[in-house]
Amino acid sequence: MWQQGSSAHPAVADSCRYSARFLDPYGGEQRMPWGEAARVVPLEECGPVRPFPLRSGRRFAPGWWWSATTGRLVHYGSGVMRTQVMLLDRDPSVMAMACRPVELSWRGSDGTEVSHAPHLMARFGDGCAKNIAAGLRRNARDARRPLALLGLG
Repeated sequence: MWQQGSSAHPAVADSCRYSARFLDPYGGEQRMPWGEAARVVPLEECGPVRPFPLRSGRRFAPGWWWSATTGRLVHYGSGVMRTQVMLLDRDPSVMAMACRPVELSWRGSDGTEVSHAPHLMARFGDGCAKNIAAGLRRNARDARRPLALLGLG
């Protein structure tokens, strides 16, 4: 288990346990260990690995945002994600962004496969990248959570 003061976070130290699924530039599905994918795949150039469902009765539907940063459309799945894309687009340290470019999977403690596709990925000017989850619980106390995930709240 990862200890305070150790040199690596568990996802980095044990990256072979995590598998990455992403779409290549031709739309073909690719899989490789997460540690390798994080180093060699330009995830900001990958398309979404999962579509966003269109649910009737909701006031907000998935859409596209024209990004001045990337010079292309960035997909979003909710109002929260659209706000995050808008904020990332205004941040001068952001060089690129993508929506759901990778799905991470691993084996849970009971042996079943668990997967998660972070909602957004941003690449910064210093070369580092961050996966951002846009999840928001439905109570007022968590209204600032998307800003906190971006480091703005």
